[in-house]
Amino acid sequence: MAPDSDHDGASTAPRDPIQDLPQKLVDQMTSMFGYHAGYRTTHAKGLLVEGAFKPSNEAKSLSAAAHFNNPSTAIIARFSVGGGIPNIPDADNQATPKGLAIRFLIDGWTYTDLIAHSFNGFAANNGQDFLTFLKLFFAEGVAKKLLDDAVKQGGSYSKEKADFEQAVKVFKTWLGTHPSAFRFVDSPKPNPFNYGTITYYQPNTHVLTNANGDSVNVRYRLDPADGVHLFPENGAPKDPNYLEDDLLHRFPTTPIVFNLQANVAGPDDILDDATIPYKSTKWVPVGTIEINKVAEDNANKQQKLAFSPVPESGGVHGIKSSNDPLIQTRKGVYHISSKQRQEAKREPGGVAETWP
Repeated sequence: MAPDSDHDGASTAPRDPIQDLPQKLVDQMTSMFGYHAGYRTTHAKGLLVEGAFKPSNEAKSLSAAAHFNNPSTAIIARFSVGGGIPNIPDADNQATPKGLAIRFLIDGWTYTDLIAHSFNGFAANNGQDFLTFLKLFFAEGVAKKLLDDAVKQGGSYSKEKADFEQAVKVFKTWLGTHPSAFRFVDSPKPNPFNYGTITYYQPNTHVLTNANGDSVNVRYRLDPADGVHLFPENGAPKDPNYLEDDLLHRFPTTPIVFNLQANVAGPDDILDDATIPYKSTKWVPVGTIEINKVAEDNANKQQKLAFSPVPESGGVHGIKSSNDPLIQTRKGVYHISSKQRQEAKREPGGVAETWP
């Protein structure tokens, strides 16, 4: 995930709970991961890279956007692992899903962003359910840690055991009525050989309009040109930074290449629910993304650069958001996280811990 929540305190008007939701999500994630000055609230660990996008012959049939029609467009992108801990090991179960955010730099002032991750869908289709998911997930983790600590200390731990069992029961009951969240928790959490050997999915519907005024609804998928290559469970390298280390050493000799595909929605597809993939089997090749460089002055640029889940926010024409309510919630979260990050003095490394 990821309106300014600041207010002067003078107004006595009730706050809009919808507007407050992004701040509550940021607060909850901060409770889970800790506050790390100068880093993103989630997907805190990552690296900026650069490259280019070349559209396919079919791309212009989908959108009049300049990068769908120009021969080539420069990009800046960010590979990341999940979670809000800046130095979490790359293969940690909490470092999932893996993320890829891409900014297409159309000119000096126009751009559009594509934000994807390695889970096909999302844990919830609205911000309030996602907040509940985070709270219950965290509560179970805290209860487990308290139980483990009590067992290590010796003596009676009946209270901690009962509290943990209750937290598990509450979370399981809720997951039983929220299948998308259950799928997110229960699904495999693979670790790729490198950032370029796993598929990334953009879960929210975007609306594309071509030069003739024809519009289609799409979700993107980024297919690795080198194929999908994953480590078996518990088989990833012990190097906690193996994904970043690969990026730092492979360029420019061995670029990472993705084939960008657009899944075009059919008449029966649900457009405003990111938890439900399209039924449509219509895929249109959009182009090729080649990444061949780690961005210079990386830490400083990461602190300042703010990707957006709203594709039209950079002034591009031919692409806009759908009515998926999750997009606006994510927009608020990204805005708050970006404001906090840019105003902070960045920590030199991040705290060596995992939650809870």
